[in-house]
Parts: sequence; structure tokens; C-alpha cells
Amino acid sequence: MTNPTLAPYAKEGECELRVTAKAPTQEEAQALLLPKVEELKARFGALVYGVDVPSLEYVVLEGLKARGLTLGTAESCTGGRVAERITALPGVSSVYRGGVVSYWTSVKAAVLGVPQETLDQYGAVSEETARAMAEGARQITGADIAVSVTGVAGPDRDERDNPVGLVYIGLATPEGTFCRRTDSGRRRRDRIQELAANHALDVVRRYLTGLPIG
Repeated sequence: MTNPTLAPYAKEGECELRVTAKAPTQEEAQALLLPKVEELKARFGALVYGVDVPSLEYVVLEGLKARGLTLGTAESCTGGRVAERITALPGVSSVYRGGVVSYWTSVKAAVLGVPQETLDQYGAVSEETARAMAEGARQITGADIAVSVTGVAGPDRDERDNPVGLVYIGLATPEGTFCRRTDSGRRRRDRIQELAANHALDVVRRYLTGLPIG
């Protein structure tokens, strides 16, 4: 490609593609850009969360507003990063109801209402617990939908020998509860947490736009 040009920028947990065109006028440059942007969107499909948008959490916020839905969160290994990222945006109070950071297993049971038998049988890091956390967050916050995160951020495996980097994302909605399993491998603790927060926001984004959660 010579005009327009394509430049990839690797970011934490995502990749930004910058398309640049040169032309005598802005209108002519746009005419060169748009077909290439559409081609990229078609090629990458659901992986593209927006064009000329500042962040994934911004897309989630705008999606919640457009659908007239509210969101709640339940976080374990991310320690509140999902809530922190979305509440950093202006206007979020109209759609974000609140969240729980349930680091201890006992808090998952006592506050979020995760059944003790679920925790005993499957452990805190499991699809079953992620689903129950999301359902609990939806109930106690009164939100239309709720997302949960539970996993192993490291530096060591958990008490059930689950590997570092294993994370489950739950999403409770009026249509049912869904779950995404991710494994980012052995990375730095903060990177696993940030990637897990990205996955949580992406799950919400996919639900809001009618895309498959997985």
C-alpha cells in the first residue's frame, strides 16, 4: 500500500490500525480512506470494536446508552479494573449501577451469593463460579446485565493447581448467563489483569451488538 498507507500499533491487549491517505482535499482523502477501512472491517469482522473511537470501554458505554441498559460488575483477580476503566468515563453514572470486588472466596459466597456447594465442587476459578458471580452482581446491583471476572493472576498457581493466566468471564443477562474461558499464559501479573479486563469489556460489547460471546 502506498496511498492510503496502513500502520499497525501494538497496544496492551489490542492492536490499533492507522489508515492514512494523502490527497489535495479532505474529501478526496476520505474517498481513498473509506474503501480501505471497510475492507479491514470485513477482514477482521467481530474483532473490530470501532473506528475513530478512544477505547473499548467507551464503546461499551455508548452501547449501554444506545440499548437503554444498565451494567453491574463482580471482580476477583482484576481487583476492580473493569469498574475503574468504565467509571473513568464522563456520563457513566447513567448506565453503571455498581460492582463488587470479591477477592476472598467467602465474599463470593456471602456478598454475591455464590452457592457454597459450587465453590466446594468447582473452586473459585471456574465457569460455574463466574456464572454465579455475574448472576449475583446482577441481582444485588439491580442492573440489566452484569459481568464477572475470576481467574489466576499469579505469580503462582492457585490452591486447585489452576495455571497462571486462566480466567473466566461471566455475563448475566435477561436472556441467560454466558461464560468465556481465556488463557493468557504466564505473563506479568498486571498484564494478566489488564487482559482479563479487556475480555470482560469485550464480552459486554459483543452482547450489546448481538455478536457471539465466545
